[in-house]
Amino acid sequence: MTFSSILTLMDGSQAAVQRARIAAALAARFDARLTGVFPRPPLPLSAWDEPVYWGLPPVVPPAVPPEILAAHERRTDAQGEAARLAFEAAAADAGCRSDWRALASDMGEGVVELTRRTDLTVLPPGRLPTIGPAGAAAADLALGGGGPALILPDRVADPAPGRRIVVAWNGGREAARAVRDAWPFLSTAEAVRVVVVAPGEAEGPDSLLQRWFEDHGCNAEVVVVREADAGAGDAVRRQAEALKADLIVMGLYGHSRLRETVLGGVSHGLLRDPPVALFVSH
Repeated sequence: MTFSSILTLMDGSQAAVQRARIAAALAARFDARLTGVFPRPPLPLSAWDEPVYWGLPPVVPPAVPPEILAAHERRTDAQGEAARLAFEAAAADAGCRSDWRALASDMGEGVVELTRRTDLTVLPPGRLPTIGPAGAAAADLALGGGGPALILPDRVADPAPGRRIVVAWNGGREAARAVRDAWPFLSTAEAVRVVVVAPGEAEGPDSLLQRWFEDHGCNAEVVVVREADAGAGDAVRRQAEALKADLIVMGLYGHSRLRETVLGGVSHGLLRDPPVALFVSH
């Protein structure tokens, strides 16, 4: 079990350059093809003099001065070229197979379509301002793509996350899917700690869970933390810090507007401020 294709988004920022280096290192590790994608940012709403909202999605006057359009295109072309050069340099340094795509401005559908045709998507945290007029959240792209995503905080410097892994386990469908999708990382990690947050007098470690990891050649440590659901996110953070983890594996919330409460808010809190790289799946 491995990843044969990896996709990463590029936007011309320094954080994207580091993200490309990590994605390229992973592509080389898994002998995967790496695709770099530059979504051309749409013309910002500030380009219009009087955007009108009316309590609905922005409605703007159609007339935009040609010089503003031309300046936007020049900036976007320069940004895309810088992103391409940085991506190709990262791929060359890692020695991985690669290709490059620049997408026309859209509402994010083009990016989602690509994520549905790749094994692993590498994303920044938070909102991606170059996708759609209001940006798109990394979690939304991961949910829309239907596959696993690796979310890298800007401060991550490790070129090869996945040596020491914490798994957030609650026994739910999303957690199980995340573990299944993360086997390429888990089966080659130096250390794996499965964190089960069990409030009150819950049962002890799950022997079937332990055996599942062992059957995949993964000698995982299952840790039961006696803590209320509300503190599950903090418990996962503490365990990651104690293990000196460089990757957290967790199920990604679902159900649209209930995202903040599903899974006790663990995924929401960690996505908002990830302490290390996050491997998420829904």
